[in-house]
Amino acid sequence: MRSLKNIAVIAAACALFAANAAFAQEPGVNILKFSVYNSEFRGFEAKIVTPVVTGLSVKKEQEAVNDAIFQRALSVTTQYQKEVQMTLADDPNFSGHMGVVFDYAIRCDSAKVLALDVYEMNIAGSSSTTHTFYNFDKQAGKLIYLEDFFNGKADFVKPISEYITQEMKRRNKKDGANFWIAPKDPSGFTGITATPKFYINDKGSIVICFDKYEVAPGSTGSPEFVIPHKVIAPYMAKNNILTGK
Repeated sequence: MRSLKNIAVIAAACALFAANAAFAQEPGVNILKFSVYNSEFRGFEAKIVTPVVTGLSVKKEQEAVNDAIFQRALSVTTQYQKEVQMTLADDPNFSGHMGVVFDYAIRCDSAKVLALDVYEMNIAGSSSTTHTFYNFDKQAGKLIYLEDFFNGKADFVKPISEYITQEMKRRNKKDGANFWIAPKDPSGFTGITATPKFYINDKGSIVICFDKYEVAPGSTGSPEFVIPHKVIAPYMAKNNILTGK
């Protein structure tokens, strides 16, 4: 079997070369698509697609984003190769289903914001999914961080955490969900960090996201919570990309 790692390295190098060329041709922030690896083999399946970000105003920031995505794609490819080899070594007649999907989705592409969701799904009996979000200010050509929306003295973590806690309780009661919430569940949700996973949706709202199994059983999937503007309005900076003021 030809080394999947070598294939991924070659593909990543080609993607970087193409991204540099595209940077000079495509105005504004853009996402280009490159397929690093696709495989179907005796119950094993891999689909690894790598996005490339172009058009950021700070080259080092753009390189850092792309390198993080490429390195993760390479790691996923290498791990997939190892799992195929180890599984077949232990069971040459393997007839199950194992696989991995590394792909991306554009969550928002408005005049102001481009939100990229790079996700990884591992399949082995059941599945687990993790997400990494990148939000870009299309006009300024830079990454957006959650703290950018709030004034420097605001404790935005508290009101967002309180809203999500209440929303979890509401869903548990009304919709039969089963979110794990502290202190009833000692290891349950206590609040977000200052750098939670989030994206900006097409309505200009902040959406806080959790990975599968992070705050609820796998049947819940990857929960998302749209934060109402009224919850965070008192804490927001006067000049931010959401309000446009």
